[in-house]
Amino acid sequence: MSFLTGLLIDLGSVIRAYNSDIALAFVASLLVIVGGDINRYIKNRVRSTHFLIRMSVFIAVCTFGYGVLTILLTKVITSQLAQLSSLYLPVVIIFGFVILGIYAERKRQI
Repeated sequence: MSFLTGLLIDLGSVIRAYNSDIALAFVASLLVIVGGDINRYIKNRVRSTHFLIRMSVFIAVCTFGYGVLTILLTKVITSQLAQLSSLYLPVVIIFGFVILGIYAERKRQI
């Protein structure tokens, strides 16, 4: 076993306890990046309706929609991370956040 492999396995074992926190951070970052697009789409769909309906839809989407998305996506990502071996877990997490950073840069969020 090489030094790098041992280091990745040790790091993966340490961060495995934080899979749900890492998944939540990933989902929250993703929702911050795409949240403006989601809000813009909903705004365009309800633009011609009465103010109270627009406000109710916005409140429902922000509280229930984003909340449900956060809970469901966090569970899915947590279960996917749990299936990875300790060797690949740190690599996948770092790669995932790098991809999120590139996506945020392309959407001019950074």
